[in-house]
Amino acid sequence: MFASELIVSEITPVSPANTGDDALRIMEDFFIRHLPIVDGHEVIGIISEELILEHDTNEPLESYQMPYKPAYVKANDHVFEVLELISLTNLTCIPVVDSNQKYLGVITLEKLVQSFASEFSFNEAGAILVLEINRVDYSLTEISRIVESENGMILSSFISQNSGPDPSKIYVTLKINLLDVQYLKATFERYNYVVLATFTETEYIDTLNERYESLMNFLNI
Repeated sequence: MFASELIVSEITPVSPANTGDDALRIMEDFFIRHLPIVDGHEVIGIISEELILEHDTNEPLESYQMPYKPAYVKANDHVFEVLELISLTNLTCIPVVDSNQKYLGVITLEKLVQSFASEFSFNEAGAILVLEINRVDYSLTEISRIVESENGMILSSFISQNSGPDPSKIYVTLKINLLDVQYLKATFERYNYVVLATFTETEYIDTLNERYESLMNFLNI
């Protein structure tokens, strides 16, 4: 699963000429507290509800002082890269750009939480591994055997197509019932698997859920 698959197409960005009130209306409609500012096709900032309320909301956003360089993810970034960045930045939405830095859309915290809930078993503790495999070499039986050799069990898995320059590769994302996957990672590498990333679920999922619940409470949803 990649960033481009998580875009919420209904949300339109604001331009520098839009007012704070314009941005607040969009935020209210979609239960978010941040919104990208796009000039042409370039993301030039991310405006927050808090910052808007510190200014005259009738004024255009171009008159506001943007406090930081905007965060963004690329269209072919893996979902876990999106998860990591949105956790680190404490944003309720994050812009997606293409390889030329052209704005494509936005991913919301709500969409991210919903996507994870539909793909993974949150009632089971564990960790997540992302493997890069040649399409012709993919064998779930062999992958399961390797996991079981380290006393683990696959709780869920899904395959993502490589949207990059090499379509012969696929990404296999595994939810494992192990909290420490370092030995398992080493075992996969011993069998010549490429382990792109490992994630301890509690590192980011708990943070996401806490922030999402806080947002909903704030909005009295």
